Amino acid sequence: MKKLSIPIVIAVLAGFIIGLIWTVALRAVLIKNTAPHYHANFGVFVDGQRLKFEGPTFYEEVAACSTDGVDPKHRAHMHEQVNSVVHVHDDVVTWADFFANLRYSLGDRVLQLDDVVLVDGVDGKSLSFILNGQPVEKIANRVIGNEDILLVSYGIEDAQATQAQYSQIPKTADEYNHGTDPSSCQGSEEFSLLERLKRAVQVNPGGH
Repeated sequence: MKKLSIPIVIAVLAGFIIGLIWTVALRAVLIKNTAPHYHANFGVFVDGQRLKFEGPTFYEEVAACSTDGVDPKHRAHMHEQVNSVVHVHDDVVTWADFFANLRYSLGDRVLQLDDVVLVDGVDGKSLSFILNGQPVEKIANRVIGNEDILLVSYGIEDAQATQAQYSQIPKTADEYNHGTDPSSCQGSEEFSLLERLKRAVQVNPGGH
């Protein structure tokens, strides 16, 4: 069998390397960040007073942000002491999921906080919800929608009072959707050049 000459071997190797580089470069250009990442606003009022969610336990540390999408707290959380913005990083995340990450429990007729359980109908008080300007009876299993605005209110409140509470919730989700998010390890932001190259050489970028 005739042996290949050294120039032919070099040419074949060079062609292979050039093709590989071209493939990686093309993937780096075309790859897009398709991970779910959007925001919603919310507020919780108890007996007319808005909960402030003070303390670090309510907020996800940016440095601890996970990219695997498995950690429940990573799926929906708050950042940087901003107590009105929900950062959603996964599909089909419900409002009950988010409240569980705050170490609270939200049902359609009950709201459990740190040291108290508030039940709809007890002592003449009611648990009510306003979602995107409209009263709703059930919220716990609703998926958090992009730019949702949710009011959770407990107390002796009439419709006018709860609408006034709803109006106090900042409507900033759109700003966060179009801004730079502190949890940029998995968000809708464009990948950096380094991140594009890293993902381009992976066999299954973004896979688990």
